[in-house]
Amino acid sequence: MPVCPSCVLKAHQHNPFHNLQLWNGRFYETTTLQAQGYIMYLGHGGEPCPNLSHQPDPSPWQDIGSMEDVFAQEEGDTINDTQLGVSNLVIVHSTGVYSHSVSWCQCPGAEKARHLHLMKARLFPASITRPRSAFTFDVLDNFLIDALECKTSAMSFYQKLRRFTNNAFPDTIPDRYRELMRVSRIWRDLVNRKRFGFGHDTERSPGPGDLALYCPACPQPGINLPTSWRYDYEEWLVMRRYVVDGNFTAQHMKMKIPEDDVSLADGKGYMVTEGPYQAHIDDSKSTCSNHRAVNATNIQRSNLRATGVGATACARHGCFVPHAVVDFQKGERHMNMDYSICNAVKYTPKHIGSTLIIYDVACQWSIHFAERVDQSYHLSLPEGTEILPAVGKFHLSAHKLQCFPRFSLNFMTGAGHIDGEILETLWAPFNKISPTARSMSLAHRKEVLDDHMRDSNWKKLVGIGKSNLFWFLLLHLT
Repeated sequence: MPVCPSCVLKAHQHNPFHNLQLWNGRFYETTTLQAQGYIMYLGHGGEPCPNLSHQPDPSPWQDIGSMEDVFAQEEGDTINDTQLGVSNLVIVHSTGVYSHSVSWCQCPGAEKARHLHLMKARLFPASITRPRSAFTFDVLDNFLIDALECKTSAMSFYQKLRRFTNNAFPDTIPDRYRELMRVSRIWRDLVNRKRFGFGHDTERSPGPGDLALYCPACPQPGINLPTSWRYDYEEWLVMRRYVVDGNFTAQHMKMKIPEDDVSLADGKGYMVTEGPYQAHIDDSKSTCSNHRAVNATNIQRSNLRATGVGATACARHGCFVPHAVVDFQKGERHMNMDYSICNAVKYTPKHIGSTLIIYDVACQWSIHFAERVDQSYHLSLPEGTEILPAVGKFHLSAHKLQCFPRFSLNFMTGAGHIDGEILETLWAPFNKISPTARSMSLAHRKEVLDDHMRDSNWKKLVGIGKSNLFWFLLLHLT
C-alpha cells in the first residue's frame, strides 16, 4: 500500500531499525530510513532539541540506486558534525547494521554527555568522547546469549548481521567487528556486576569469586544449613565433595604485546587472580610424578602461554567452584592443582572439617600434599581440615591393584553413589569455545571462560529443582 514520505518518517520515529522497500517502477527495491530523510534526535526523548537554530528539513521521497549509497561516505566523515549538530552514526542492531543521521542535543554542556544521550536511547557507544558507532542493548544481549548457548564467535555473529543487512554484498557493510569485541566485554562486565549486586552506587567492589554462582545444593553454612548444623548432622553428611581435573584443549597463545592487556574482572569469577597465582608458580618447583597425561603435555611449546586449565567442581552436581580454575604452564603439575584445591576448600564462608578430593592421580598427589602446603607462602587450608583423597571410578581401573581398596569411592564414608567423573561431562561443551578463546588476550580469555562456567552453573541451578522433583516422583509413585 503506497505511503507518503511524511507518514513513513512519522511511523518510524521511534522504530529506526525497520527495513524498507521502495517501488522503483519495476520492482520493490531495498532502501533505508536515512535515505528518506529520517533523523534520530537524541537527548530529549526522541524529540528535537529546543536549542536547535532551526530543524533540518527531511529530504524528499527519492529513489536511490542501492543500499550501497548509504555507506558510501568515508569513515572519517561520520563524525564531522554540521552546524545543525547532525552527524552520521553507524548503529548495529540485532536485525542488521544501520546508518542514521543523528541530531545531537545542543543544550549547554551536552557535547560532553553524548555517550549518556546514547545510553538513554538504549544505544551503547563504541567510544565515549566522540562516538561514531553504537550498539543497541538488544544486539549485545543477543550476542551474549548466542555465545553462551550456540558458542558463536564474535566474527561469526557480526558476519551474520552483515548478511542480514545485505546478503548479496555483505562486504559493503561497515566492519564493526573490533568495536563489537570491545563493547561486548564492557557490556558483559556491567551485566554481571548488576546481577551480583555491585551497581554504580555501591561502595563495595567485588572480591575474589564475587561475580560467580556456586552450587545451591552442596552444604554451605550460613546459606543452606541451619545455625545448629554442627550438632544436628554427622560430619560425613556435610562433608565437601570435590572432583578435580585438567583440560588440555583450553590452550592460550602468547600475547604479542601483553602490556596492552586490560582486565575488567581479574579473579572475580572462576579463574584465579593472576598476580598471586603467578607468584605461587614462580616460587614452586614441580614435584609431578610420571603420569602419561602430564608427560604428553609437558612438551615445550614456544607459542603457548597456557597448555590447558585445571578446575575444581562439586562432585555430585557438577558446579564449578568460584576462584578455583587455574592455567597450566607446562602440563598438569601438582603445584597447579594444589592452588585450585586450596582455593576451593577455602571458598565456603565457614569451616567444614572433612573434604573429599576426587582426582585422577590422587594416589600420587596426596602423598606430599600437606608438606607442600606447609612449605608454601601462597597455599593454605582452614585449620583442622581433613583431606580424603579418592580416584574416580573410570580412572581407578587403570591404577594398580593396591590403589583400589585405598582410593575407591565404594569404600569412602559419605561419598554416596557418585562416579567422580562429572567434570569430564563439563569439558565437552567447554571445548567448543576453546578454539575461539585460544588467541584472545589473557584478560579477555579469562572473562569468556568465566562467563561460560557461570552459565554452566546457572543452568544447573535452574534445572536442579526439576531434577529433584523427577526423582521424588519416581521414588514415591512407583
